[in-house]
Amino acid sequence: MASSGHKQIVRPSMAAHGPLPEHVAGSKGGPWYTSHTYPTKVPPETITPFIEASTVPGGLVADPFCGSGMTGVAAVLTGRRAVLSDLSPGAVHLARNHTHRVSPEMLTEAVAALDRAWMRRTERDLYWSSVDTDDGVIHGLARHSVWSEVYECPTCVSEIVLWDTTEPDRPLPRDIRCGSCGSWFDRRGGVPIASVPRWITLAPESGGKLVHGHPTKEAIDRIDKIGRRRPTRWMPTAPIDSSREMYIRSALHLRGVRTVADMFARRPAIALSRLWHQIGLVEDTAVREALQFAFTNTAWHASRMRRYNAKGGQRPLTGTLYIPQLISEPNVFEVFRHQVRQVCRLYDVLPDGDVEVSQASATDLRWLADDSVDYVFTDPPFGNNIHYADCNIVWESWLGNPTDNDQEIVVNKSRRVENGGKTVADYQRLLTDSFREVKRVVVKDGRVSVVFHNSDDAVWSALLDAVEDAGLRQAEVSILDKGQRSQKGYKVRRGELVPFYDLVMTFDATRRGRSRLNGAGDTAVDAVTAHLEGLNGATSPKRHLDYLYSVAVGAVIGGGGKPDGLSLRAFEQLCNDRFERVGSEYYA
Repeated sequence: MASSGHKQIVRPSMAAHGPLPEHVAGSKGGPWYTSHTYPTKVPPETITPFIEASTVPGGLVADPFCGSGMTGVAAVLTGRRAVLSDLSPGAVHLARNHTHRVSPEMLTEAVAALDRAWMRRTERDLYWSSVDTDDGVIHGLARHSVWSEVYECPTCVSEIVLWDTTEPDRPLPRDIRCGSCGSWFDRRGGVPIASVPRWITLAPESGGKLVHGHPTKEAIDRIDKIGRRRPTRWMPTAPIDSSREMYIRSALHLRGVRTVADMFARRPAIALSRLWHQIGLVEDTAVREALQFAFTNTAWHASRMRRYNAKGGQRPLTGTLYIPQLISEPNVFEVFRHQVRQVCRLYDVLPDGDVEVSQASATDLRWLADDSVDYVFTDPPFGNNIHYADCNIVWESWLGNPTDNDQEIVVNKSRRVENGGKTVADYQRLLTDSFREVKRVVVKDGRVSVVFHNSDDAVWSALLDAVEDAGLRQAEVSILDKGQRSQKGYKVRRGELVPFYDLVMTFDATRRGRSRLNGAGDTAVDAVTAHLEGLNGATSPKRHLDYLYSVAVGAVIGGGGKPDGLSLRAFEQLCNDRFERVGSEYYA
């Protein structure tokens, strides 16, 4: 938790003003990503050039919207110190564990000790199973069990198991056919009446490759008996209020969700509650916290949100609380062992560093003294894109202290103001307070870099007005490519285009401000024309709409303007009017 009072840091500035990159790209495949899932992580390798250009070794970097702590990782990798903070206890948990190394050997031995003491025995009790295959019945430990929703036929009232009406390697059909009466109906209008196990991936008792098949009657009976048990250890029962943004968007009322406990089926709930209890008994504090780090990601993967994917990569969707029609329930203990190995990969390459992490709102950084930070690199919430308090509650609640979403700096589309929802004006006000605190704590010649993007020009204006009202002035704009398109990467989603590339806007507290420009569209067209001509006719992802939008908005902001009227939808129409479109590429 944040301490009260200011830190008295008296020292010369260690800020620097080297050239900033125009374009940075990273990857989501490194150990920073696989150690724990979190929405909108910024790869550390895309942050390091900004830190190196804005500080000298030993300088102090701050991030008041630290999220999973990637700014802190980048600071450690570049030999800088960091102070991180976030409103979310879950973010503090991740940031601290991402930046504080624990011996991989000690973690490996701790898991082995859990296995010997109880985990292997409990795993066999919960996950021993059998499947029917072409080679007969095979026994072993279940790795994944696919649960299918069951619907009631509106014509003959027979049960229809969704799995039985689909082809596993094809998208789920909208219309399904009743096997009893032959009638068709739109499943989107139906409410599921049950969920049943239909397919199991199993590690054979005899060894060898994994096998797949329908569960035997013996396996189904065993699952039914486990389903009548109750967890014997604590698990979170924090309410998920029906007025929450993601509760509404994800239609959780149709899934019977009222509390965090409802986001878990019975078998994973039993396994997780036992595992959390046993981890809490580990004596070494550092090892215990690192195991809890692996556990919280395990809990996310073991929730009812985990989608079945015939092509592999089965996992929940980030940035939502969506419960799919086909759920892939994993073996909790196998996932946990895997997550510990991923954490060990991180600690194998993470140097020792100097990073302090605190829980605090970005609107109140009283725990940092005036002029005490050399550089700020931060990634504030992108308006209405991600509601972190809602999305993280499933795993964060295991820490015993979910985020207070009433304080979150977001824009609500579904949550009503009378229920705590926030408007664009509320969002701007809270961002202004945050950037005023940033300006106060950064040294006079220091820089402030803000990662941002949105398809809504009103949200862009709110951000830029907040920065201006706080007294920060525009310096440079860079394009950031995170390297892998997310589920919300550029596509049509409920009629809204979602940009893929982010901008890194670097501000300066001493530079004199410039008047805002009118004619954002003309500025955007000029910048895009120059960009397309510079590609010399070659095909390139840099001709795609999402990249061009980043070029356009960056040019407008870099020129001292606001992208008023330049939503992504409006920009698409502008490009269609002004440029030649060939497939998904544009040419001048």
